[in-house]
Amino acid sequence: MSYEDQRDGITVVRVEGARQDSGLDSAGAPELRQVLCQLIGEGRIVLVVDLGAIRSVDYSGFTMLGGIFKRVHFAGGALVMAAPNKQARGMLARVGLRESLPVRDTVSSAVEELAASYAKESVEDRARRRRATAKAVVAAGDHTYEHLSEDITLVRVMGGEPGNLGVSNVAPLRKLMADLVSQGRCYLIMDLTHVDFIDSTGLGVIVGGLKRVRAFDGRVALVASSEPVLKAFRITGLTKVFPIFETVDRAVETIGREASGAYVRR
Repeated sequence: MSYEDQRDGITVVRVEGARQDSGLDSAGAPELRQVLCQLIGEGRIVLVVDLGAIRSVDYSGFTMLGGIFKRVHFAGGALVMAAPNKQARGMLARVGLRESLPVRDTVSSAVEELAASYAKESVEDRARRRRATAKAVVAAGDHTYEHLSEDITLVRVMGGEPGNLGVSNVAPLRKLMADLVSQGRCYLIMDLTHVDFIDSTGLGVIVGGLKRVRAFDGRVALVASSEPVLKAFRITGLTKVFPIFETVDRAVETIGREASGAYVRR
């Protein structure tokens, strides 16, 4: 590993394989994480990770990068991956992170884009804006979300008429969950108390959201009271996948304990 400070507070971290078949995997990811955490501790939070010399990246490598992305995002910084090969791009898509982790073809294009972005809004301004909006209730179509803490976001899911969540109205929820994960929000509580019925498409969207947050070592918890909704989760076996609570407060209490031990905090 090596790094170099570029202009405008941007740091390029180069991952150089010692062998031709070197990869960013469970063996190599901890070393890169140590370097990135050191840079963050020194205040370098606008980062380009050059993967051009790496032959492959596996799930653990992307999980680590996802955790770092979340950490720098809320400090007003950014993390961009540069020059990943075809294998790494394919893995990024398979683990559901293609829309969440920024990727650029070259180091120079990543640096140019970050420099232009931070010329418009500084690190300090971004951090202040994110803190100011952290607890605002935001409308997203028929749904709303609220950042309850640095880690936890509450999504209030509204069923359409007559209270159904299914094929005709799940697209906005799918987009909302993807957008939240791309912002580093990886501990989601889905409040389904306003939903009276959910079909297989609605279940699929929530499962898809779980796959996205798991790539960042995150969690999804559900709050539900409707018997048809609870039955849908029971008969599909998803009660073994999602913790389901009667109230938002109970969900926040449980997920809050898990978030306190999240990967990025270790």
